[in-house]
Amino acid sequence: MKNIIKIFLSDVRGLMKNFFALVIAIGLCIIPSLYAWFNIYSNWDPYANTSSVQIAVATEDKDYTLSDGSVVNMGDEVVDELKENDTIGWVFTDKDQALDGVYSGKYYAAVVIGEDFTSNMYESVTNGFQGSSITYYENEKKNAIAPKITDTAATTLQTSINEKFIEVVASTIFTETNQLSADLKNSDGIESFEDKLKEINASLQAYDGMIDTFIQGNEALTASVNSASDKIPGLSTKISDTAQDVTDTNASLTASQATLAGFNTDVQEALNQVQASLDAVATDLSNAGLGDKAKVTAESIAQTKNDTEALIAQLSTLQQTLEELSRQEAENKQQQLQDVTDEQKMALDESGEQSTESGIQIPDIQIPDIQIPSDIQLSEETKQQIQAALDAIQSLQNGAGDITTALNTIQGAISDIKAEQGSDASKIANDVKTTIDSDAAGISSTLSGCKQSIENMKGVYSNNLVPEMSNVLDSMSQALTNVTNLLNNLNSTLGNMGLVFDGVETTMSGLDDSLVQIQAVIRSVSSELTDITDKLDAAGEDEKVDVLMDILEGDPETYGEFFAQPVSIETEPVYEVKNYGSAVAPFYTVLALWVGALLLVSLIKVKADPDKLDHPKHHELFFGRYLLFFVLGQVQAAVVVLGDIFLLKCQILYPGLFWFAASVTSFTFSMLIYALTIAFGDMGKAFAVVIVVIQIAGSSGTYPIEILPDFYQKVYIFFPFPYAINALRETVAGMYGSTFETALSELLVFAVAGLMIGLVIRIPFIRLNHFMEKRMEDTKMM
Repeated sequence: MKNIIKIFLSDVRGLMKNFFALVIAIGLCIIPSLYAWFNIYSNWDPYANTSSVQIAVATEDKDYTLSDGSVVNMGDEVVDELKENDTIGWVFTDKDQALDGVYSGKYYAAVVIGEDFTSNMYESVTNGFQGSSITYYENEKKNAIAPKITDTAATTLQTSINEKFIEVVASTIFTETNQLSADLKNSDGIESFEDKLKEINASLQAYDGMIDTFIQGNEALTASVNSASDKIPGLSTKISDTAQDVTDTNASLTASQATLAGFNTDVQEALNQVQASLDAVATDLSNAGLGDKAKVTAESIAQTKNDTEALIAQLSTLQQTLEELSRQEAENKQQQLQDVTDEQKMALDESGEQSTESGIQIPDIQIPDIQIPSDIQLSEETKQQIQAALDAIQSLQNGAGDITTALNTIQGAISDIKAEQGSDASKIANDVKTTIDSDAAGISSTLSGCKQSIENMKGVYSNNLVPEMSNVLDSMSQALTNVTNLLNNLNSTLGNMGLVFDGVETTMSGLDDSLVQIQAVIRSVSSELTDITDKLDAAGEDEKVDVLMDILEGDPETYGEFFAQPVSIETEPVYEVKNYGSAVAPFYTVLALWVGALLLVSLIKVKADPDKLDHPKHHELFFGRYLLFFVLGQVQAAVVVLGDIFLLKCQILYPGLFWFAASVTSFTFSMLIYALTIAFGDMGKAFAVVIVVIQIAGSSGTYPIEILPDFYQKVYIFFPFPYAINALRETVAGMYGSTFETALSELLVFAVAGLMIGLVIRIPFIRLNHFMEKRMEDTKMM
């Protein structure tokens, strides 16, 4: 503690002994205040001098003649009103000069009143309420703030014109109603007028009943929509199941194609085997030698019999296959596909019937008909060819049966020869030979016919039957694929129908609300008309006119003034500040204190001389020199506060608290900037400059933080300016709760941060800072 006081007293004595140093110190205490005072004064009341902002006004409005012969010109009236308005520097000229002045920068803006300005006002009732308009030209290049001021002037002008317009229209309408009442007094039209009122009332009551009907219909429609919407999930499931059935059918058809390929191979082999058997039988008969050699004949006959039996088996298989084809399996597949299509159409019909019952115009969902290819059925020619093949097979089977019978006879004869082998054997052999010779001729003839039939069957099968069946299966497969895609698209369409139903329900709900509101208006008007007609019916002939006069008559000007400004606004200030300079005084005062602290660290060394001290520690050197910065900072705060109060005469409701907040702010700023400089040297000074640059733009000192870019809205709470400004604002405009104490407490957090930087964080950087200072001294410039 002794070293701290010693350093401070040494610094004070040094200033007192050195005149120039003392002058500089005094200047450091006053210069920051000038920064605040000049900025506050320049912003003292900028909107009080808007009369110097020149806006050109030109009118091309033409005179308008009223029904009574009088001439009016509302454009000239607007000009006359502007001449009495001294808040803006209005310059009255013609259109060409006004536009030239805006483009050259002579005028900030120009207002040009069109030639139909008055006529549109007075004829608005008859021309569909086409409003009058003015053209506003604005030079946004000349100054950034001037357009905002001229926009305000233009808005004020527009409001004034709108009031005048409404006043004229309302006055015109009520003038006409007064004329109507006068006409009724002077004519016999009272009866007709009463009848018109009753007709209008009857029409309104009819509209009321019609709206009830609409509302009831909407309720029924909403219920139907909900019912149809509830059925959509079930319909979607049904379509999905149908799509799965079609997919399964297509898979079965694919399997049939594979089966057809295998069957084709089997039939070809069967036909080849039958032909080989026939050739073998013929060869065996030829090799038999017509019974000359019994043993050889017996063996050949046995082989021929075996081949013939194989032929009969192959013919039976082929016959079963062709009979299966003759059952028209393709027609069955076609019928199955048609059933799927019919089921899909029934599902769509259900949806259509539901939408019809609901009375909703659902968008038409076009589902193309599924056309079953005509070639999916076997042609008549193919059927005839199959039947011919079956007849040929039957003939082959009969021939094979004859061959078998003959071979059995020959085998029996040969068996008798083998059994006898005696005196009668020769006779039996002759009989066998005779039998073989007689049967062999028939067998050969039968075999020739069978071979020709086999050749014909192979031609029919290969050239007609197989290609025909292949085309049938391909057509069926393509048709089923198309059906599957169609069902998937339809399922997606049903999902969209659900959205349509939801939209219809929302629309119906909104329509009901609108109808109820319209109905309330109709009933209110109808009630008024009923009261009027009841009064007219109860009144005598002489009294009816008086009743109507009470209803229709009125002062047009009074009505016009009322409708021009039906609502008035009364502004009640909260925390009123008498001028803009007082409003920005907290911001510029805080800014001056930060600038003052920057000037102190820039011109006064932050490191105390340890010589002549008794083993000084780091914290003693820190606080010893800081005491000088603290005292000078408090002098700066006092000077700027006194100038704000007594020189500029800012509005400050709590001068003592204003000084106290400025004192705390000076302490926080000087501590933070001093700590940054002693810890990081020139880098710390640069960092302090960066901080103030960011805070000038984004501390909510002038513009609300809510309208600044997102970056400033996110980071401004991490800087000290907002808290210091909030504390000073409380003393300028008025206190609210504990806002003042809270703001100062939050501000002192940055003073604590400065202590941490100067006493703790600084330690690891001492050697680095010393090294950087030596290198900068080596440059002979820094």
